[in-house]
Amino acid sequence: MKRLSLLMSLSLAFSMFGSVVADAAAPEGITHSRMMPVDTLANHGSTMVELPDGSLFSVWFNGNGERDGNLTKLIGSRSKDGGKTWTEPFVVYDTWDFPDNNPVLFVDSQERLWLFYGVIYNGQWVSTQTKFMYADKGSYEYDARNGGNAKWHYPQPIYTNVGDGMVGEGKYSNGQWTYGIKGAEIKFVKPSSVTANSPLDPSKYVPVTSKFDVASRYITDSFVVSMRNKYDQYITYLNAEKPYDDVYEGRTAEVVNLLTTGVFTSNGTGGYTKYEPPIIKNSIERASGADNNVNTWGPIYRRLGWQTKNKPIEVTLADGVTKRLILPLYSDSLSNSVCAYTDDHGITWKFSDPIVGSGTIQGSLIRMNNGAIRGYFRSGKLDGRNGRMAWNTTYSESTDNGVTWSVPKVDPYLKNDGGFELSKLPNGDWLIATNQETARGVVKPTQDGNRSSFSLLISSDEGLHWKPIMIKDGMNNGETYEYPSVVVDSAGNALMNYTYKTPSGPTIGFSKIANNEIGTLFSSVTTATYGAGLTPTDDSVTKLPTIVLNVGETTPLKYNLTIGGESFDAAINSLTLTSDLAAVATINSTTGVVTALKAGTAMITTVSNQYGTIYKCIIKVN
Repeated sequence: MKRLSLLMSLSLAFSMFGSVVADAAAPEGITHSRMMPVDTLANHGSTMVELPDGSLFSVWFNGNGERDGNLTKLIGSRSKDGGKTWTEPFVVYDTWDFPDNNPVLFVDSQERLWLFYGVIYNGQWVSTQTKFMYADKGSYEYDARNGGNAKWHYPQPIYTNVGDGMVGEGKYSNGQWTYGIKGAEIKFVKPSSVTANSPLDPSKYVPVTSKFDVASRYITDSFVVSMRNKYDQYITYLNAEKPYDDVYEGRTAEVVNLLTTGVFTSNGTGGYTKYEPPIIKNSIERASGADNNVNTWGPIYRRLGWQTKNKPIEVTLADGVTKRLILPLYSDSLSNSVCAYTDDHGITWKFSDPIVGSGTIQGSLIRMNNGAIRGYFRSGKLDGRNGRMAWNTTYSESTDNGVTWSVPKVDPYLKNDGGFELSKLPNGDWLIATNQETARGVVKPTQDGNRSSFSLLISSDEGLHWKPIMIKDGMNNGETYEYPSVVVDSAGNALMNYTYKTPSGPTIGFSKIANNEIGTLFSSVTTATYGAGLTPTDDSVTKLPTIVLNVGETTPLKYNLTIGGESFDAAINSLTLTSDLAAVATINSTTGVVTALKAGTAMITTVSNQYGTIYKCIIKVN
């Protein structure tokens, strides 16, 4: 009876595939809408939250640029119908003549609505200051504000005083190093002061030489020392495990080289055609103030430059009463992250130790079953240069509610190009929205980033395994989907928003999967046959279905979709078909016919537009 009921429920949707079943509604699948018309200005960095009244509120930045757009401000939109329709965008906040960026919305357990964001003071990421506003219950609900802006308390800065205070030089007396209570320089010891009678453990300091002061210093600041010690452990891990060699042999060594040595390609005339300084050395110098020619040893890069990206997480401390809000922050200038946390609703803030690795930026936090917090991080370079060191994400864990973090590890599966976000379903499964699908290079053995699609992935074992479905695929229409985020509402629906760039201009996109269909979509399977009903064989190297053709040959691909235990033929016009190397083999998006053009390999990717199921097939052309 259950099987018959499901068969009946699929009839309407499956009719377009030529299946004859009973008359009932099929799974709706992935639904889409837009939060605003296409625009000529930049629209980016969207965040979204469900309010206690069940309405949705989204905020993003809009203007004439990102860090350098003096007209860039925060704007927002609301929905009362679960994201089907959205209000006309309105200004949420505008720091006049300064760009506001990377908003983050969050409703805590006390039903306070928070908005975190960054103000950029001089057109560079290093000048960012993180701020927050909040609105009390009763002053932000849809009806209370007539679908408009919340009634915010005035913005407040988060003064990011990471590490130790500015206390200057240490002196040795009575068997220990002591420091003053004020100073204009980072905590340090002169190398000449370290003797047999005044020892200093090498694990407690970092030798640093300034570009503007020939004398080296032993930096004893806890933040800098922790950076160095964690980097040492991370490099040891990379050399031993070689986690990036899943892309190609030697890739881990290249990442290590970027971290420790940098890339300097001479142009033969005293300059460089490529110049990428070593991330570890430069980030430590910046964190020490060694590269500051205005106030050498004054680490301005530690006080400014911290940015928001993803929502915080709230935990209850051991006393069973205190609520801690933990907000991930990242620095493009230092190419690492910290967590800011408050136990008194934002009156005071403290900061974690550094989270370092392969450019650990733009972290997203999630609570594990054992009580630990795991953070996943995008891979970045100094100063936010596009072109990541590697497309794999890394992850770190905290067992003390965000105060200290483990040395990161490279995730063996998750890859991305740009921002991403995690969320948790009511049953405990994890979701992540990301630009997971990467473009496969044939000539060069690398994997290039690809924002022309974005996926939603699910894990039922806390990140050990992931299964994807494609939410949007713009490989054939010139669209991109950047910085996707996902939240789970009170009904368990998966809600996603993202920067939606179309050939006509940018907007903010919204996608949704109903709670009762999430399991069905992720369990869906697409298979294919070619020629006279032949099944592709799995290649021993790629582990993907493979078809071998000669130059000039053609063959039709036919697809079958299994959803909710029922199988049916999928019409070609319900699928998105792409070839990653059209010079080798093409696929006709109307007929599904593959044509072999020249020797090589091409990968055909097929996506169900309604259900997101992904099928990949290798075409080998002789």
